[in-house]
Amino acid sequence: MTAVAEETLSDAGFDWSELNSEKTEAVPGPLTGSRGTTSGTGQKRGRRSAKSKLEGLQKRLSGEMFQAGAMIGIGLHTTGYYICQESDTFTKAVVQLAANRPEWVEALEHLADIQPGIMIGRTLVGIGAAVAVDRGRANPEKQFMKFLGVYTAWRQVNESGEGLAEGSRYTEPPATFAPVA
Repeated sequence: MTAVAEETLSDAGFDWSELNSEKTEAVPGPLTGSRGTTSGTGQKRGRRSAKSKLEGLQKRLSGEMFQAGAMIGIGLHTTGYYICQESDTFTKAVVQLAANRPEWVEALEHLADIQPGIMIGRTLVGIGAAVAVDRGRANPEKQFMKFLGVYTAWRQVNESGEGLAEGSRYTEPPATFAPVA
């Protein structure tokens, strides 16, 4: 079959004398332009994007840690304050340690996605607190209730005039019963 291919190439005008095995050099490593090779600017760009990705991750982690410190600070004031105070330096150190380990960076990215869970938990706790206020078992003016937003809702419902929308003529019925004669 090789003879047939050579005859076909010879008939097509292919010049075999151009192929000289003495001029061919073998170079170690991958071919230039193949996968796994980059030019100098590509490596710098890759490092920059990795660096900016790590900086963004550090900011997200710092924000999450600060928010957790604020929530903890409701019950444990000094602990919450300390967590908020140290959130930035701690997360910078953690991201620096994880920078050379892709699996650590991936784990930190998943950890930074905790914010929706915190919001769900805060809302559920707020619903429980609002039920307690409605039943008269909790004081809506406590700092914890203000943090959850229950105080704002309670104030809108219970203070006259503030809960009215602009242009609304609705007024609450009188508190005492007056029979019509």
